Amino acid sequence: MRNAAVFLLMLAMTAATATTAFAQCDFHAGNRVVLYSEADDPDVLLWDSRFRLRDYNAASFDISRELLPHARLVSQGTRATVESCVPDFVQLRLQNGYEDAIGIIITSGKYQHIRGWVLSTDLRLHR
Repeated sequence: MRNAAVFLLMLAMTAATATTAFAQCDFHAGNRVVLYSEADDPDVLLWDSRFRLRDYNAASFDISRELLPHARLVSQGTRATVESCVPDFVQLRLQNGYEDAIGIIITSGKYQHIRGWVLSTDLRLHR
């Protein structure tokens, strides 16, 4: 009985590892990027935590408004460097699917040297 429990535990751990292995980010640490939103307004919200980024995108209108003081509106075309990525971290309320949460540091403009979190769809690789 004990061997069966150990086997099931190992099988569960292997399955969990296999599912996370498929989730990959398009952006990687060190990538130079430009901020540009796909929304009607091309400016980007830069969040102080990836959890608030996630909560804002899943929340109702009222809750979203309460979270806005934790974000900065960054102009389109602002340059940044990717520091980290959390794949499929943000579930989109208005669309099906998930987005990657990307940790960045701003390298140009008025928020230069500020760190924050954005959606992967708010970034373009800078060549």
